This record gives sequence, structure tokens and C-alpha cells, in this order.
Amino acid sequence: MAKKPKHIAAPDLVQLLCDERLRKLRTVADQGLLLHESLDDYELPEGYTKDEVWLILTAIRKQAAIFLPDDPFREADFWFVTTSALSFDSKMLELRCATHFPLDLSLQTLQGSPYITRFLEQTLARGLEADRISVSEERIHEIFIGAPLENDIDRVISNYFVLSNEAEHLAEREITHGLIETLYYQLIEGVDAARLPRRGEVCKLDERLLPPSSKHCMDAICMRASDDFGDESRFGPVLRIINVSWFFWNFDVFPCLNTLVGILLRNIMAIKWGFPVLSWLPVGYYPFGQLNTPQMEAVFNNWSIDYGFGFDFTSYFAVNVQLYLEELDRLELAIGELERLNRRIDEILSADINHRQKSILASLVREPDALLRIAPHQRMFRVAYATARADFLELEQEGYLVREQEGKAFVFRACDDLRERIVRLGEAALSLNTQDDTASS
Repeated sequence: MAKKPKHIAAPDLVQLLCDERLRKLRTVADQGLLLHESLDDYELPEGYTKDEVWLILTAIRKQAAIFLPDDPFREADFWFVTTSALSFDSKMLELRCATHFPLDLSLQTLQGSPYITRFLEQTLARGLEADRISVSEERIHEIFIGAPLENDIDRVISNYFVLSNEAEHLAEREITHGLIETLYYQLIEGVDAARLPRRGEVCKLDERLLPPSSKHCMDAICMRASDDFGDESRFGPVLRIINVSWFFWNFDVFPCLNTLVGILLRNIMAIKWGFPVLSWLPVGYYPFGQLNTPQMEAVFNNWSIDYGFGFDFTSYFAVNVQLYLEELDRLELAIGELERLNRRIDEILSADINHRQKSILASLVREPDALLRIAPHQRMFRVAYATARADFLELEQEGYLVREQEGKAFVFRACDDLRERIVRLGEAALSLNTQDDTASS
């Protein structure tokens, strides 16, 4: 813990608060991400050490702090400040992820495309990594499109996709212990959970953040997931979702797969509160793995150490919101690629095909030699098996697909002529050459 600053007279205190160097630091903290180690890059008020300035800044910021909901295990204050940057970023994230806004409408239209479903696969890959389970994205994709399950990890992945498809239905339920436990037990259905990896201690936290019991964790999670936001609107839905994820990343609510349960619950809450696009975005920050950068370590140290005024979660919320915005940008780019691809598919096809059939051909652009099966197509679009089967048979009748036998089931592949055209189509549609796209329009 930092040493307390020296006692000073009132006139000297007023002079300090008017000091241009302190004012600059306060502005930086409001407009961006100011961490304890960031002070090394700024000129400090004369006569004050780095730790003393940090303690003063923290004390000033806490005057505008919002306290996180009380938890039964808490021994210290948990708080954050809605800086202008955090308020703006949170509102932008909410607006861009909202129901019936452009991104949501595009996702509804383009549902099932391999360029969109890859975001579900990436989310799962990051969640597995956070749970200390190593699985390639290629294997996750194979299971998504219906590959046979070979082990317990494959079964967990398959169960995750089933639960993801049920998220809208689950969002109609109240967030309770029972719902959270349902996610866990359905995730390990058919699996020997005792053989699944345990992630062990995620990161060592301050001793005043002793691990709460599973019940205490779920009590706190349910409190944050309540539909009633109360009077404190600044602790809005996005920040509540990020805070719920914090429990699953840092404590063992369940014996294993905590991150995956947290992701599924995040998706349900996002849909429940009218931000369905958020459920498509890969998870943000956890304190190890691919995002274990020096900046992330500094952010972790900033919120996990009590410098004398409790635990300030401002940097934790700020960096998570920024990461979600970055993933949102990637999603918009993917949607743009897909819309361009669909235009080109329309150009080369003479038949009048529906959006699901365009998705079938779009998947061939990604994998021209792929064998396509009916069941994954049915699952992606949540249609009856007969409807999914008809999509393939109509494309076969038009001469675009060839049907083959695989055991007792049918599989489909691109006919030779379509394959050649689809390869050229993919090269054009996925090109980053904007001049080519402008010329075609």
C-alpha cells in the first residue's frame, strides 16, 4: 500500500489543486486510461512523489465514485468512476449493439454465414483458453459443422453450441441460481467432468479479495443481473455484464468451465436487455492468454491493489469496453465482406435462391472442397429438417450441388463448374482491393 501523503496547510492544499500539472493528470484520467505506472510519463507537482500523487488523484476521483453493489463476502470498497471516456464508449457500445439497429438487422439477415458464425467459434476458442483448455479453431469449426465427437472436450464444445442456440429462449427466464446452474450442468452433459482441466488460480488477488464461496458468487452475480437497475443508471447494462464476467474469470463459481458459463450468461443477459449484437463478440480481457500484454498486466495491477481507498475498477471497465468496441469494428467489417459476397453470388447465379441457400454457397467460397451436411445448416438457421433438406435439394436441381452418400446420410459438394466459379468469386469478394469493389458497382 502506498505511503500516505504529508499533512499540508489549507492554502498549500488549494495551491496543489490549482497546480497545472495535477490538473493535466486529472484531465488525462477523465479522457483516457491513466494507470499508476502511467505517472512515469508525466511531470508531477513539485515536492510530491509518484505514490503520493496517485493517492491524491484516487482520493479526488473517489468523490465522484459509484460503488458497486454490496456483496456478502466483501471486506473493502469496490468502486469506479464514470469518466467522460468511459461514459461515451459505453453509450456507443450500447447503441451499436441494440435491437433493431443496423448491426442487429444485418445479423438477422445474414445469420448462418460462415463469415458471421466464425465470431461464435472465436468466442468459444478464447473461453476455452481462459479455462486452460487447448483446442484449435479448426477443430472447433469441424465440430460446429457436424464432425463426430471424439472426446469429452468435443462434447463440451458441442454442448456449448446447443446452449448458444437456446440463448434467446433462456433470455426469457429470470437470472437465478437455477438458471446459472442449468448452464453449467448442460455444458457438462455427457461429459466426465472430473477429467476436464482445472485452471487453478487465475491471478493472485489482493488479500482483501479472498475467494468467495460459490453461493456468494452467485448471489452477487444475480444481484448484478437483476432487471431492476435501480437509481444508479451510470452502472448500466454493459458495465453490469462486464462485472458479472469478472466473477467467472477470477473465482471458481463451479469446479470447471467457469469462463464458458460466464460467456453463455453474458449472451443471455445481452439478449434479455436488448443488446443482442454484444452476444456475437468474442470475450474481452482476462488476465492471461493472448491478451496478457504489459498494458493488461498494468490494468490488472491497477484494479486488484487497494492503494488506500478500496478497489477502483475504472480501468477494468474502460479496457473491457474498448476491447468490445474493437471486436464490434471487426464484426462490421465481416458483415461488409458478406454483403459484398452476396452481391457477387447474385451476379453468377441464374436461380432465385433464398438467404439460407446463399449461406450454403458462401461456405463454399471459404472451403471450395467442403462436404456439406444438412444437420449443421438446420442448426444454424433453426429451421425444420425438411426445410434445411429442401434448401440443398433445390440447389442440386439447379445444378449447383452434387449429392453423395455418406453412410446412411446424404452430403453435398459443389459441382465442378460451380467450384471453378466459386474459387474465382472468393478471390474477388474477399479481396481487400477497394478499387475492384468500386469498379464492380
